Amino acid sequence: MMFGKPFLGATAITAMLAGGVSHVAAASIEALQGAWTMNGTGCDDNFKKRGKGFEYKDRSSTLTTGIIVSGSRVLGPNSSCTAEKISQRGDHFSVLLSCSDAVLFSSFSASFRVIDKTHFERFDPQFPEVSVIYYKCEP
Repeated sequence: MMFGKPFLGATAITAMLAGGVSHVAAASIEALQGAWTMNGTGCDDNFKKRGKGFEYKDRSSTLTTGIIVSGSRVLGPNSSCTAEKISQRGDHFSVLLSCSDAVLFSSFSASFRVIDKTHFERFDPQFPEVSVIYYKCEP
């Protein structure tokens, strides 16, 4: 969610969900299903509607700030991740992500907090004052 890794930030949270997690964590992960964009950008800037969901307008754009969460997969503009593990501490969650793009494979941890049905915050546990708020795009 905010870790200086190529997968988060503009490349976005390319993955935040997993099977086999605790009941509480699974409920919070369920809340992340759908298309999300950073505060300050519009859903129409990143996505186009496709059926009942969304797809990227231009997945190769370096200006895309959205992510799409589907099951245990998170698609960012330049990579795709799968959540391997989830842990919870209070209302904060950490997800171990396995990601790939056109060239590399990597694993890293991302942290987030579900604010409400339409907002979540990603942050770096080392620097919690640095965070990004995402809001949900409505189909």
